[in-house]
Amino acid sequence: MKLKSLTFVFLFISFVTFILGVWQLYRLNWKNDLIENINNSVNSPKIFDSNEEYEELITVSLNNEFDLIDSPIFLESKTQQGKVGYHAVLPLTYNNKFYSVINLGWLSDKNLEYVSNLIKEIKNQDSFYAYTRHLTNEKQFFVPENQPNDNIWFSILKSDLEEYYKSNFNSIYYFVLFDPRIKPDTNPLAFLRNNHLNYSITWFLLSLSSAIMILIIRRKHYGQSKKIF
Repeated sequence: MKLKSLTFVFLFISFVTFILGVWQLYRLNWKNDLIENINNSVNSPKIFDSNEEYEELITVSLNNEFDLIDSPIFLESKTQQGKVGYHAVLPLTYNNKFYSVINLGWLSDKNLEYVSNLIKEIKNQDSFYAYTRHLTNEKQFFVPENQPNDNIWFSILKSDLEEYYKSNFNSIYYFVLFDPRIKPDTNPLAFLRNNHLNYSITWFLLSLSSAIMILIIRRKHYGQSKKIF
């Protein structure tokens, strides 16, 4: 390969990997801000406002304008501490109108009585805490399809839930119960990984290595040229 071609290849690699390193630094700052916001929301949950936009995993307080309907579905194959169980998901109304759903978290089996008792615990509170997730129709690639007609569920998808409950859910969020007074469960921070600094360092090292390769190749080429003359 000619000198110009080699130089171009390594210059391109150096440029692209440098940009990727900068991008990871941007993601690092964004993730740190998100973690700080989540921590603040866990420590001091604010009352949920349907007109406000929320990041995912932000803890909010749901007041008595929200109510749960005791008609659960159970998400299959959910694990906690190595045990396989289910997630219980219920419709959530706002001012007596269908609004969204709430995930009550992990259960070892499809225990309807336990779900009913959780609902009673929630209704005994003036307000309860939950964190936000986006309510969409996007299914993870390896997750099986829901079968609403057979009441078999693997994921929370808006269109499937609306079909099953024969109601429209107007919210762009669903909620996950996160209230130690009612049911101790996983902190939302457990879902976040913050490896962006490591990724950034890796990309910058690749960029530096490519730049060094350019210098080595050009020095070697000019060294050979001097010997010829």
